[in-house]
Amino acid sequence: MATCTAKTKTGEPCKMAALTGRRRCWNHSVATAKARAEARKRGGRNRQTPKADRQVVRPVSLRTVADVMALLEETLADTREQENSGQRSRTLISLALAALKALEVGELEERVEALEALASGKEAIT
Repeated sequence: MATCTAKTKTGEPCKMAALTGRRRCWNHSVATAKARAEARKRGGRNRQTPKADRQVVRPVSLRTVADVMALLEETLADTREQENSGQRSRTLISLALAALKALEVGELEERVEALEALASGKEAIT
């Protein structure tokens, strides 16, 4: 079977098998350009998160640590439903790090409030 005569993006010769009776493979043949475009569209639609096209996006308030944590938890749950991939893994790690930071800030806020209450002579809120 003949090898494709096209070159890859890096300038290397393509190593795929040429289409029967053609000089180029499916990826490089001008005759298959429309089919490739349609396949990319189908692939994108098939990889969508199931809820992404049906979900109504509601406004989000990020005024408190609790608001941030609620958004992170919701996003984490949605991300976990996606197909496993490198991008999904990176997103989960980023969300976990953001949640840790939000928890740290929340704890610091509580400690500052307790210290301010002590400094003003009031009983600390626990």
